[in-house]
Amino acid sequence: MKTEIILTVLWIAYGAFHSLSASESFKNLLKSLMGSFFIYYRLLYNIIAILLIIPIINYQLQSESDLLLEKSTMNQILGGLMMGSGIFLCFSALKQYDLSEFLGINATKISKSNQVLIKDELLSVVRHPLYLGTLLFLWGAFGFFGTSLHLVTAISLTFYIRIGIYFEEKRLIKIFGKEYEKYQKEVPMLIPRLNEEK
Repeated sequence: MKTEIILTVLWIAYGAFHSLSASESFKNLLKSLMGSFFIYYRLLYNIIAILLIIPIINYQLQSESDLLLEKSTMNQILGGLMMGSGIFLCFSALKQYDLSEFLGINATKISKSNQVLIKDELLSVVRHPLYLGTLLFLWGAFGFFGTSLHLVTAISLTFYIRIGIYFEEKRLIKIFGKEYEKYQKEVPMLIPRLNEEK
């Protein structure tokens, strides 16, 4: 149980730092401190996020964990299918974004007020396909491996993703206004609508 508590605290700390560093107030502070170098903020943000998540994942992989789900072919098939679907969905979702801007690789490209709300293809099915793919992978990993630490990670990041969506959508409403509010009413957040009449 001690290991599960430590892992939970690590994920909470990671989520808190990640959210703080993505907040508008923090970005405004950095902008005043970094000046013209602020164009590298997105790249630094992603690098730091990766560097911080590696030791957490390593801690999980190196720690002993209780088995909560019985090792069975069915659990591993279903878990594997969920993980594979999650990875496929994430890669498919990323294709709809400008990856150079998303990753911060093209530091000179700064989004201005002429941003366009993308809402076709996967984004016409759910508003956050990248998060949906991540959740499928996380819960699929728990189904496949069945350990307490995989469950802790799945629960912790599910809460973090849900909270992150709340703040992200508040930011998107500020940017796109009524257009995004209309989009919210038309397209579900994470779970696709079935048998929807066109």
